[in-house]
Amino acid sequence: LELARRGAAVIAVEVDPRLVEVLRDRFRGEGLVSVVRSDALFMPVPRVRRVVGNVPYGISSRLLLKLLREPSYEVAVLTLQREFALRLMARPGTAQYGRISVITQLYADVEVVGSVSRRAFYPQPEVDSLVVRIRPRMENREFFEDVERLTAIIFSQRRRKLSKVMRRAGLRPAGLRGAVDLEKRVYRLTPGEVLSLAVALRGELRGGRC
Repeated sequence: LELARRGAAVIAVEVDPRLVEVLRDRFRGEGLVSVVRSDALFMPVPRVRRVVGNVPYGISSRLLLKLLREPSYEVAVLTLQREFALRLMARPGTAQYGRISVITQLYADVEVVGSVSRRAFYPQPEVDSLVVRIRPRMENREFFEDVERLTAIIFSQRRRKLSKVMRRAGLRPAGLRGAVDLEKRVYRLTPGEVLSLAVALRGELRGGRC
């Protein structure tokens, strides 16, 4: 409602039909607010300036990947579980570093802009939250699908050496020309190295071999 009071048109998305009716009653007469009954995971990301939301913890990873995949907005401001938010900015070789870290760092700039205590919610969750600002980046967009597929494969065995993981997946490392150290453990690969690997393997990744 505060956004609408500042003159912004607001599209509110809610999947629970009971809450949709509550929201429509609550915002009846507010011309700048429209309430849409839909699942945010499956509806196209609308062309808007900002995406704002308190993301349910159970869908955080899937929703973030969707927002990174469909960057039809300028900035997203999301309230996320603290541990998940920190994973977005984790560095290679750390315990928090994983698939979502790589994809986020390749395709967005992320910063923490606030924190929210668990006591601010009802019912109270068991964890605190962070508010993050996400600005999508457009470079290397043509390889997004390749990066998604590759990271799904190699980060399923993140502590193994890359060469072994690739061999098990039937991916051939020929042609990399030393761009990536195949003896590195997966969780030590930088986002740039993962991108180089995805580009080198894009034929196999797109050809249905994996």
